[in-house]
Amino acid sequence: MTSIVVGAGVMGLATAWHLAGAGEAVTLLERGPIPNPSAASWDSHRLIRALYPGRPGYTRMALDAYAAWDEVWAAAGVRHYANCGSIAFSRAEGDWADGCRAPLDALGAAYELLPPEELARRFPFLIADGIRWGLFMPEGGVLFADRIVATLIDLCRAAGVTLRPDAPVRAVDAEAGTVTLASGETLQADSVVVTAGAWVGGLFPDLAGRLTPYRQLVVYLDPPAEHAAAWAAAPGIIDCGFPDDHWAIPPVGGTRLKIGVGAWKRQADPEADPAVAAGEAKAFRERYRPVLRDLDEYRILEARPCRYIFTEDSRFVLERRGRAWLVSPCSGHGFKFGALIGRAVADGVLGRREAAELTSWAAGHLPAGHLAAEGVRA
Repeated sequence: MTSIVVGAGVMGLATAWHLAGAGEAVTLLERGPIPNPSAASWDSHRLIRALYPGRPGYTRMALDAYAAWDEVWAAAGVRHYANCGSIAFSRAEGDWADGCRAPLDALGAAYELLPPEELARRFPFLIADGIRWGLFMPEGGVLFADRIVATLIDLCRAAGVTLRPDAPVRAVDAEAGTVTLASGETLQADSVVVTAGAWVGGLFPDLAGRLTPYRQLVVYLDPPAEHAAAWAAAPGIIDCGFPDDHWAIPPVGGTRLKIGVGAWKRQADPEADPAVAAGEAKAFRERYRPVLRDLDEYRILEARPCRYIFTEDSRFVLERRGRAWLVSPCSGHGFKFGALIGRAVADGVLGRREAAELTSWAAGHLPAGHLAAEGVRA
């Protein structure tokens, strides 16, 4: 059997690897180089966490993702993961962090609530005023994204996947199982898997109302000397309790401190130049004024624009169309699921899982009686 995978990000690579491992002849197409620095998957590190308020389906998926990554580590003989934990801060009853507790309790996942005095001791860089408690999970932390992508490329090559960089796709015929490249070349396969990220709308125009491309920003900082040790020992910060949706990734494993602001995004054509505007990084850092002490002492090292595709409710799209599988688990929180989604999509292509079940699962819908998770760990 033959398969074409469009898009060599983390999910395309993981899907291609699993398909090739099952004996499929796989061709992987990427619009630019492999790896592609402009792809959403390419960055130094990403958060992995099981904190999803009111969404037990995604909480369970995140817990299952650890086992899927373990398969990658075992095959590669290397572990691109810093298990430094994850934390979210609650400022009011019923807020984002508070909403994470019910799904975790239902799944029996381990966590603890740290009081303000403990937060002030462990995180002296944090302005703890107004925080009721911090929800800390010992499982979770940082995935080293660029190292993972490079390793998956190596695994794909070793499995016999044909990698074709600089092969932008112009059209996909889902019923015929054909892919037409910008060069005019047409390829055909028994199945086509499309994991094109922000560019998927150009291949499936009918998705315009469901999947919207956005341009976001991340900023890398050099913390002041008095806070450097605390940051190096910090967990991944998932939510700070403010509407801006602050998150931060600690400088572990040779990486740099990275901060994000979920509200700092705008709709943008992925083909447009997303260059950082003059003063934008400084204005971005200013949004952390209520979060970090000594903010002016944090030196800006780099600001990097990113391209993502979002659904209105941040749920994932995974559906079958004829011979094609449309895979768009992004919405700004998809990287952690790369290995898990890749395995699941391959199972769908191979007939091991039903398409309707995969569509519901990827959208975060948890079937009744399915609370137990593969990856729940003490």
